[in-house]
Order: sequence, then C-alpha cells, then structure tokens
Amino acid sequence: MKKLMALTGLTFLFCSTGAFSMTCNLARPYEAGNLTRTIPVFSRVRPDLLFEKGDTIEIFAFPKSRPLRCSWSLSHNMVEQPLTSRAGEICLDQSVRFVIPEEILSPGFYDLRFTIWSTATDKEEGKTTFGYEVERMTVVDSRPEDFAHFWSKAREEVSHTQLDAEEKFVREMEDAEISLYNRQQASLPEIPDPEGRRYKKIKVYRVSFSAPGDRRLYGWLTVPVGEGPFPAMLVLPGAGNGKLPIPAEHARHGFVSLMLQIHGEDVDQENYSSPPGYLAYLRSGFPRSSKDDYYYNVILGCLQAVRYLVSRKDVDPDKVAVVGGSQGGYLAVATAAFSPGVKAVVSALCFYAYFPYRDLVAHLNQVKDAGPRELIPPFDGKNPRQRHQGYFDAANLANFVQVPTLMLGCLADTPSPATTVYAVYRNLKGEKKLLLSVGTNHDLVLAFEQFAWRWLENLFQLEKKEAFTVLERIKKGEEP
Repeated sequence: MKKLMALTGLTFLFCSTGAFSMTCNLARPYEAGNLTRTIPVFSRVRPDLLFEKGDTIEIFAFPKSRPLRCSWSLSHNMVEQPLTSRAGEICLDQSVRFVIPEEILSPGFYDLRFTIWSTATDKEEGKTTFGYEVERMTVVDSRPEDFAHFWSKAREEVSHTQLDAEEKFVREMEDAEISLYNRQQASLPEIPDPEGRRYKKIKVYRVSFSAPGDRRLYGWLTVPVGEGPFPAMLVLPGAGNGKLPIPAEHARHGFVSLMLQIHGEDVDQENYSSPPGYLAYLRSGFPRSSKDDYYYNVILGCLQAVRYLVSRKDVDPDKVAVVGGSQGGYLAVATAAFSPGVKAVVSALCFYAYFPYRDLVAHLNQVKDAGPRELIPPFDGKNPRQRHQGYFDAANLANFVQVPTLMLGCLADTPSPATTVYAVYRNLKGEKKLLLSVGTNHDLVLAFEQFAWRWLENLFQLEKKEAFTVLERIKKGEEP
C-alpha cells in the first residue's frame, strides 16, 4: 500500500517496490520478488527522513536478528569518510535508535551507516540517507557561458533534419495478450495499474526515422485501437544497449507510445554492440568538442523522436509526455529542456546530474577526507573537463524545463544519489513534484508509476473509460 504526504511542493512515497510500468525498458521476465533496499529504517519525527531545523533528528532501524549493541557513523551524501561516529541505542521493540546532533549539520543530504551486533561476532550492516533543511541546500550553477547558445544551435540542427519516417505493422494485441507479454517479456506484472487500463486492443508497429549525425533511429510504436487523436508518450531507456520491450501497457493506458532505441540499432537484435564513447564520463577523459560527446547526438535523436510523434495524425500535439528511468530519467529532462513538443515529463531516478558535487565527492574519497561541515562544491568554469560536463549536466538542463514535471528519487540510491536528483528538481522552472522512496536503492516503484498515471491523466484531462470495471475484472478472475 502507498502512503502520500504533501509538503511544500514535494510528495513523499512509502511503499513496497515492484517494476515500472510507465518507464519500463527491460526486455525480460518480471521478477516479482526482486527488491533492492537496505535494512528497513523509519523516523517517528519525519517519516520522509527530511528533517527541519529544531527537529529531534532520530532514525530507527529494524535488524533481522535481536539487537545486542549498535554503532553508527555520519557522512555527507556519497562521501566515505565520516564526520562523526557514535554508539546507537537498542530499544524494547527490537529496533535500534540513532540520534544525530543537529549542531553538526548544514543544509543537505547525509549518509547514515550503521552496524548492529546480535552476538559478539554476528552483525548486520546497513545504510540510509536523510535530508536536513534541503530547501536551503546550495546548488552550484555549472553552466558554461555559451550554454544557451550551444543548445540553440543544436535545436536548429534537429529542425533541419528531415524525418523520412517509415513504419511497418507488426500485429494487434488483445488485453489478455498484453498481460501475458508484460509478465513474460516486459519485466512487468500482468496488470501493473488496474485503474488505468483504457483500451482492450492495441496495434504494434516497427518505426524508424532519420536523426542528426547521419543516423537512423528505431523503435517500437504502439497505438490504441479506438477513436483518436490520442495523447502520446516517448519512453526513453535506462543505461545499456540491448533489446527493448514493446510498450504495450502504455497503449493500453490510451497513449500512442514510442519506445526508442537511442543507439541507432534495431529494437530486437540477437546481439548488440558496445557503442564507442558511450558512458565515457565514467572515465577521466572527455572529447575535444562538446558536439563529439556521445549524449549530444542521443539528445538530438530524442528531440527528433518528439517531432515524429507530433507529426502523426493520431496524436494530440497538446498532450505529449516524455518519460524514463535512470538514464531515461536524464534523457526525459534533456528532451523537455529543448523540445517545444513536450508538454509533460516523468523522470524517475534521474542519472547524470550535478557533476560539481560528484567531482568534489570523488576528490574527498580519493584523499580520504570527510569534507567541511557545509559541502558546497567549487566550480571553475575554465577547467576543460568541468566545462564539458556542464553542457550535459541534468541539473543545468533542468533550468530550461518549463513544463509540468514529476520526479522520483530513492533516498538510499547509489547510481542516482539524493543530492544529485534533488539538484535537478530544484532547478526545474515549471510546475513540479518530487516523490521520494525511503530506504530504496535505485529500485522500481510501482506506487510511483500508478501515481504518475493518475498525474498525467489529470494533467491532460483524459476522460475516464468504463471498459475495465472492478466487477468486470473479478468476473474474469483477475486481481481487482
């Protein structure tokens, strides 16, 4: 079950985790029991783990075994060296209690690492992340001076590229087929969002179109069988290069949906290459020209994908959303920053963000330094590597996103740490909402997906369909 609490524009989400429906991109069977979370933690003061000035900053953890004693250490988010280390308290309800002195904190996110012993030698280790006065956290602007001009020229390149679109009909899928496909090939439960099913039949196409950089991009396109025009959705994949699933669930929800293969290969090949230069930011090097960055043409390809969707007669151009998780969450923000066709964004676990902070953390970890009390990353606009990163940093791109945006963050996230996701959220210029999953590490959150479907339905003012009532599902023996 999910519990939502609204606070100053943010919404915080507490739930068990499952698999994405809206932002799916995994072509594999659904793993129903696959969770990536730490030892469960909670706070009686702030269930969202976002504390304010004057709070008693206490966090509880529930180990699997009876606690005998415990210790904890506190560090800045992503930093390995602790600011302080202390003993915890074991409680009568078999939990352990950590109380963090407010006077050692400044606005930002912190990692709490803890060890809980059940005997002299048996122990459990855990970690969680919490925030303190996060709305006052400093977010450093690392945009190069020609940032706007750079991306304005890039948009011109897209506008001058002919679509030359091709599509090939593959098949129709009935409601029961979609449910089976979800479970067996799209890493989804059969019916991940019972309330949102709007159409019982969809059509599936293979599509391709030309994109900047002398490339041709490929994707799965699904269309509801019914009377259009329909809202549309561009679904962008997470990191890696491989097969992509048909976005059947998206069309069942009533959206003309394009699942884009961003690397210029087809959607269901047996083998995939490792693209040269891809994920180069994980290494120390960078290209001489920012236009040679791998993500430059990827972002331009996403902009072209929106142009393709808007060009279709069965698409309502005023109701186009771009969605994605992890890398896809980053690309969703980047696409919305520069595509006038995008009217809404759903970005889950946004990756590739706030590099000044990431660089500072990498340095502190290298020299084994905990850092100062207030961790504000320095930024040198003359540094070639930092300048290059500045063009592609999601926190910088967010400054150009003016459409409604819904984001998901996991507080205990390692690939997309809370500080970096929050930096993106802070810089968004339009209507925005951030949902946080407490104690989850880069996992797939079904409650967020269901919330996102309702959010889009309300935003686009989509009419409710009565084709799938609870009574109808019960008569068919389905889960309501």
